[in-house]
Amino acid sequence: MRKNAHTDGIKIKSSISYKIVAMFVVLTISVIIVIGTFMINRIDAFYHDEFKTLMKNVYNEEFCRQLAEKSGGENGVNQLTESVDAYSGQMGIDSFRNYYILDIKTGKALYGSNPELAKTLEITPNIISAMSGKTGDSTETNASYMDFAVPVGNYIVYIKDSKVEIDSVVRNILNIIFLSLSLGMFLSVVFGILLSRTIISPISSLTRKAQKITSGDFEFTIDVKSSDEIGLLTETFNDMAVELNDTLKQIQSEKDKVETILKHMADGVMAFDSSGKIIHINPAAKKLMRIHKIENMTFDDVFSDTEPKISQALISADMSTKERTIKRANVEIKLYFAKFRTKEKTGGIVVVLQDITEQQRLDNSRREFVANVSHELRTPLTTIKGYAETLLYSAEENDFDKDNFISFLNVINNESDRMTRLVKDLLVLSRLDYGKKGLKKEKFDLSALVESVVAKQEINAKSAHLTLTYEPLSALLPFEGDRDAMEQVLVNIISNAIKYTGSDGKIYVASGKMYDSVYIKIKDNGIGIPKEDLPHIFERFYRVDKARSREKGGTGLGLAISHDIIAAHGGSIKINSIYGAGTEVVIILPTGKSSKKTRK
Repeated sequence: MRKNAHTDGIKIKSSISYKIVAMFVVLTISVIIVIGTFMINRIDAFYHDEFKTLMKNVYNEEFCRQLAEKSGGENGVNQLTESVDAYSGQMGIDSFRNYYILDIKTGKALYGSNPELAKTLEITPNIISAMSGKTGDSTETNASYMDFAVPVGNYIVYIKDSKVEIDSVVRNILNIIFLSLSLGMFLSVVFGILLSRTIISPISSLTRKAQKITSGDFEFTIDVKSSDEIGLLTETFNDMAVELNDTLKQIQSEKDKVETILKHMADGVMAFDSSGKIIHINPAAKKLMRIHKIENMTFDDVFSDTEPKISQALISADMSTKERTIKRANVEIKLYFAKFRTKEKTGGIVVVLQDITEQQRLDNSRREFVANVSHELRTPLTTIKGYAETLLYSAEENDFDKDNFISFLNVINNESDRMTRLVKDLLVLSRLDYGKKGLKKEKFDLSALVESVVAKQEINAKSAHLTLTYEPLSALLPFEGDRDAMEQVLVNIISNAIKYTGSDGKIYVASGKMYDSVYIKIKDNGIGIPKEDLPHIFERFYRVDKARSREKGGTGLGLAISHDIIAAHGGSIKINSIYGAGTEVVIILPTGKSSKKTRK
């Protein structure tokens, strides 16, 4: 531990010292470079401004007029040269600054104070301006020269400075800047080291003492020797030690509680890390999975006969909703998978195991009962169908009002067909429970179906002194599904609303579309459902009030059948109810619009 503390101390010193020294050096370099650049630019601009001002003062309007008069004779060049020479001192003409007499048409040098340079004189933008009759006084700071050109009659007086003096001044300034930079860097390093030592010394002392806290000595407190930020940090360390000690005790207490709960709970619990290794298993899980030794066992070893594998489980987005059923000997076990996270990443998988052997036995008995009842109901329905067809045939042969008679018989015939289809649907539902296909899908107008069911149920509603209304809130897209099964769902729910809504009550049916789904809402102001019964409302054979259900002819299967049919269509059904105030049933069905777009 001491060796680590010493190593950490060296790292702190080297890191902070380097940062402070580097900060001082960078700051010094930045300041000197900025100041030097500013000075050089200002000196260059100053010389250009001075040169331009000087030339404009010399070649004022009066002097240019005089030069134009003298240039008009036969010896115009000589006269111009004599006049310009008279002002050579005022213009600062020397070996670096020269003047030239140029032909205004060609720009060729006719005379120059430096004849050698006159031979190689280049035409500059200012000369071009003078050739067009304008004074050439533009400034180019990046050029290696300063120049000034003024048109005088048929000639141009051109002054050019090589900027040698300016370059000499700039070089001297650069030497001063580099010297200042070297001295500044040296002072920055010295002051940076001194400052870093004053900061690092108390931090190193604090670090060495904090090592005792990390080794578990929470009772040890650090002396506070200053009232600055370091002193505040020391006080924070002391407070942290106390809080950390209390927190660890609370965590240990909670850990003991959780371990006790897991040890004695009836359901099995297993936890696996991200590599699939078992990190926890309670006695119930060992018993259910017939596991005796957990050393070196992994997720894939325990659940070798089921999906998902650990790699699939970790990347699955809907892992929290995954359920699987497996068998061990004669025991049927339901598995619930859930991911847990550590530091913003998946830490592993928790698996909850439930013994559902008895539950499955009861469910199988209920399914078998439904299958038997459905089979027995087909015989009387066939008889009804036969009598209805016979009456229909007889009515067509008589002379009385056949239209009404046939109309009623058609209703009987259609209803018997519908009841036959309902019985078949019960058989389809039974086959679905065993994993067999039972739906006959076709495209149909869902809104028209809802309207038709509501129209048929209006007679029952009026008999019960109820108001039944339907309102299509928006046009529905064509729906693909089992029309008879959906009709059965609507009949079940609306008939329930009629049964359990008192006299003068109201039942409201609405439909509409929502994104890529359609919804159907049935709302009544009847007696409602108690809150404690709502979680079980879709269970088969479950009755809220058994006596009342039998009195009104309920079997406890209607909502369960409706739930399974909606689920088989990929939709959902939800019931909201307030006991004594009414019930609202919301059915949401996918239209398949988004999936079709994806395939395209």
